[in-house]
Amino acid sequence: MNDTTPSPPTAPGKFDPKAAKQISDWAHDAKLLCCRVDPTGKYVVAGAIDYTIQRWEIATGNKTPLVGHENWVRMLGFSPDGSTLYSGAYDGRMIAWDITAQSPKPQRTIQTHQGWLRGLAVSHDGQRIATCGNDMLVKIWSTADGKLIQEMQGHPYLPYCVQFVPGSYDLVSGDIMGLVIQWSAEGGTKVREFDAREIANHVGDRAPFGGIVNMTFSPDKKRLTVTGLHKCSNAPAGNRRAVAMSFDWASGEKLPKQECNQKEIDATMWRAVYHPSGTMIGVIEKEIGFWEGGNIDTMHLAATPEHIFDCDLHPNQIDLYTAHFDGHVRCLRCGTV
Repeated sequence: MNDTTPSPPTAPGKFDPKAAKQISDWAHDAKLLCCRVDPTGKYVVAGAIDYTIQRWEIATGNKTPLVGHENWVRMLGFSPDGSTLYSGAYDGRMIAWDITAQSPKPQRTIQTHQGWLRGLAVSHDGQRIATCGNDMLVKIWSTADGKLIQEMQGHPYLPYCVQFVPGSYDLVSGDIMGLVIQWSAEGGTKVREFDAREIANHVGDRAPFGGIVNMTFSPDKKRLTVTGLHKCSNAPAGNRRAVAMSFDWASGEKLPKQECNQKEIDATMWRAVYHPSGTMIGVIEKEIGFWEGGNIDTMHLAATPEHIFDCDLHPNQIDLYTAHFDGHVRCLRCGTV
């Protein structure tokens, strides 16, 4: 299927999750692990298990492959002006692409970590990239020349995700056992820790898994939100619940967990994003959940045809793009133009 999407509105529409409906469905022939919309709203890109990145032009649905990685592409991020795409993969490499080129080629390739690259974030001004990986390290890179600026060590378990503190070069990183560390941009020292061990998992004698798989800040910058899974009773077969846990950024106070209590869903919340209104949007298996104002339960669930691994919000603030296990990128219009 290669449906052409209706052109996205150029200005923010009226956000209304209960009006959500699918408006596009574009297919690739390999499972998709991540997706991002560029800041200009022209493209949506997705990373796949066939080692490629696929770029769709939103106005036409035209698809272009980006080839350069040697393992699953798991992380994507854009420069603030939307001109450069940064991709991270399980080959441990980060690649910079001119996303505006007709057929993008790697501009710079950096071997960032030994083993999988698991997390990637772009600073507010586009001057720095943060990464974390299977070597247990968190690193900061210069986008100007690709050189390593800082290396931080301190996670006792695998760090899965990193984020820059909004408007700052300070970082937060989260690991598989629920430890969040805030790092200072000056010298890479620890500033403080947040304890999210409630969403870490040990089942029997198996290795830890789950924990924090993604993180984000609320639009007002007052909440740090981490997502993942908890209440797991069977690691290989599932039996887990998607969860988000937030902290008051100023005080560090732990806030009530957010789940989908209105419906039993065996899931991991692979990612959550915030709408500018403050509504949290999270992926829950085949559904999108919407939480208002820090409420502990969803105010609405929107169904999709297949398991979701990632999501991203278009700059128009009503179109939500999702990357699926069946190789499709779909767009859910959550409101009216």
